[in-house]
Amino acid sequence: MTDVDASGDGHAIVPRHSPRLDPAPAGGLESLRRRNTAQVARALLQLGASARAEIARMTGLSATSLTKITAYMIRMRVIRELAVITGGDTGRPRVPVALDTSYHRFIGLHIGLRRTTGGLLDLAGNVVMEHAVTHRRLTRSGILAEARDLHTELEAAAGGADRMLGTGIVTGGRVDPGRGVVVEHPLLGWRDVPLVTEIGPAGHPVLVDGSVRGLALAETYLGAARDTSSSVFLFIGNIVGAGLMIDGRLRKGHDAAAGTIDHLSLGTDTPGERCRCGRHDCLAALVSDVAVLAKARGAGIVRPHASFESLVKKSRTGDPAATDLLRTRAELAGVAAATLLDLLDPDLLVLGGGLLQTPEHLGALRSAAARRLTRPHAADRIVPTGLGAGSLVRGSASLVLHAFFTDPVGMLPPAHSAGAGRPSRTGAASDDYGRASGSA
Repeated sequence: MTDVDASGDGHAIVPRHSPRLDPAPAGGLESLRRRNTAQVARALLQLGASARAEIARMTGLSATSLTKITAYMIRMRVIRELAVITGGDTGRPRVPVALDTSYHRFIGLHIGLRRTTGGLLDLAGNVVMEHAVTHRRLTRSGILAEARDLHTELEAAAGGADRMLGTGIVTGGRVDPGRGVVVEHPLLGWRDVPLVTEIGPAGHPVLVDGSVRGLALAETYLGAARDTSSSVFLFIGNIVGAGLMIDGRLRKGHDAAAGTIDHLSLGTDTPGERCRCGRHDCLAALVSDVAVLAKARGAGIVRPHASFESLVKKSRTGDPAATDLLRTRAELAGVAAATLLDLLDPDLLVLGGGLLQTPEHLGALRSAAARRLTRPHAADRIVPTGLGAGSLVRGSASLVLHAFFTDPVGMLPPAHSAGAGRPSRTGAASDDYGRASGSA
């Protein structure tokens, strides 16, 4: 996992009205303590269980400073000591420490077209619970009510509000994380929906963003892009979009619209469904799950009310028309990937979404990208997601996981109250979408 700088022109992921993040002091010993604590936390996220001497080498902290910091983190149940290890180069016993995955939790909620998926992450980014609720009513009020109920269920499963460090909520469309508002979600018919107030509880930070940016952030902490400083996450599912991690910063853009590639022209002779913009060569109109399924239904490849999964299943049973349609979709996605690789030259381009339900066509995708690329060998940098099962939970909860590893002290209760229940926090903070600077 490489450094990501918290300075610069990235965007705030903590809404200014967030109820419980203590703002970091501008300078002085307290600011230094908070930065050093964050360095230790990130080192343990990267390294796993480690001796203090190894952490000191990685962070550059003195033994005295590290002893104080780890004592505080143990007291706050952020890390724990493991069994003594004897032997080694020095011959002296060592007591490794590791992130304490038994207590604190992050909540993640992903509001999708067909269902809302929620779950819990521990401090190491492991999914400890996941639950999906299929939308019973496709109204705004119905979907938001389901999300609120699911959040309440997850908080109870975690052991109560005292154990929650924060909630991350993501959805498709264009989302303004600074205001916590879904500006526009055409597939759900949403416009100017204040998610942070509609769902957010008052007891801990609630961070909101687009689902693709959330997944891109998760890839840099927990997935395929964790050893890179520049990466592009290309999502192709019911929605399409790109998350742009450039030189250690996840870019939002002036209107919170960076990575909006729905209308990226593929310049293809293969017409898709007519896009709402009026053209037929837009990426979303050609390769999204919704568009591909509509084409399959229209061509009689699947039944009128069939699901995308049934199209994939039909391809796998040897139906040539289904196979050809999905292979063509992969090749068109390769054209989009080539455009992003040429434009941004990232270390890695990570794929996600329904596109990966047909991994047998990834070779066709890379070949199509190579044919379009200025430097064909760049197609070798196209890889599938590394998030594994629970990716939707990781993608949403990564918003608060990132905030925690940027400034753990700001998200924890005052030291004197550790273990005695979590007091309410006051104050507001803003934080950029870049992992904080440091050695981890």
